[in-house]
Amino acid sequence: MEHRPGRRRGIAAIVLLVLGAVILGGVTVAKAVNPPSRYTEGKAVGWTMTPTYTNGESIYLEPVAKGGLRRGDVVLASVPWSLQKTQMNRVVAVGGDRIQYKPSSKVAGQYRLVLNGTPLDEPYLEQWKNPSAVAFNVKVPKGYVFLMADNRMNSDGSQYANNGPVPADKVTAKVVAYPMAKLAVWGQLAGALVLLLGAVLAGVSRRARGRAGRAAAAPAAAPAVIPAPAAAQPEPGEGGGEGAGEQAPVAAQPGPGDAQAPVGPGGRADVPS
Repeated sequence: MEHRPGRRRGIAAIVLLVLGAVILGGVTVAKAVNPPSRYTEGKAVGWTMTPTYTNGESIYLEPVAKGGLRRGDVVLASVPWSLQKTQMNRVVAVGGDRIQYKPSSKVAGQYRLVLNGTPLDEPYLEQWKNPSAVAFNVKVPKGYVFLMADNRMNSDGSQYANNGPVPADKVTAKVVAYPMAKLAVWGQLAGALVLLLGAVLAGVSRRARGRAGRAAAAPAAAPAVIPAPAAAQPEPGEGGGEGAGEQAPVAAQPGPGDAQAPVGPGGRADVPS
C-alpha cells in the first residue's frame, strides 16, 4: 500500500474527534438525568457562601436526620438574621462546644477561631480574610448549632451577640455534593481536551498532505552537466619514459673558426687521419 504523508495522524485525529464528541454527549445526557429521589436540586442565592458557593450555582439538598449535623456541614436553615425564609450557612460548632475568637491574637501567624481550646482549621475560607469581624466567646447549648457563612466579613451569623446559636430543628436541609455533578464537570473538561487534541492532529495531518502535494507538483530539475577534466599536458622539457624530467643534450654548433669536415656521399663525413 502506498504510504501517504499524514495518513496516520489523520486517522488518529478522526478517532479523537469522535471520542470527544461521545464523551461530551454522554456527559450531557448523564447530567440531564434526575438525581436520586432523596436529593432536591436548587440554586444558591446571594454571596454569603463565597468562595465555596456563588450566586446562582446549582446545589443539591437532602433531609437532615435527627442528630445528623456535623461540624463543617453546609446547611440550609431558617435563621433570625435573614430576611429570606432560609439561608445557607456552615455549622462551625455543635451543642456542648465552646467557640471563641480574639481579633487581636494570631495562631501560627494567622487569625483563627478556637474550638474547645484548639485552633480551628478552615480551608474553605480565603486565607487573606479574617474568620470573623467581631470577637466572641460562646458555649453552644445542647440542641443548638453555631452557624457562620463562609463570606465572614460581608455576612451575618451566630458570631454576633444579637443572633447567637440556632436551634438544630431550624436546619431544614443539608447541602451535599451530588457525585454526578462533579463527574459532569470533569467529563466536560476531558471531552473538550480530547476534541482539542483531535483538532490539532487534524491540522498537522492537513499540512503534511499539503507539503507532499506541492512537492509532487514541482517540475523535476535537469541534471547538471559537469565537463570532464582535460588531459594533463606535459610541461616543456619533460619527456616520457626513462630519463623523464632530464633536459635532452643539445648538439654543439660549430663556430665560425672551426674547420668542418667535408661530408661525403651518404652523409658520411671524411675525417682526415
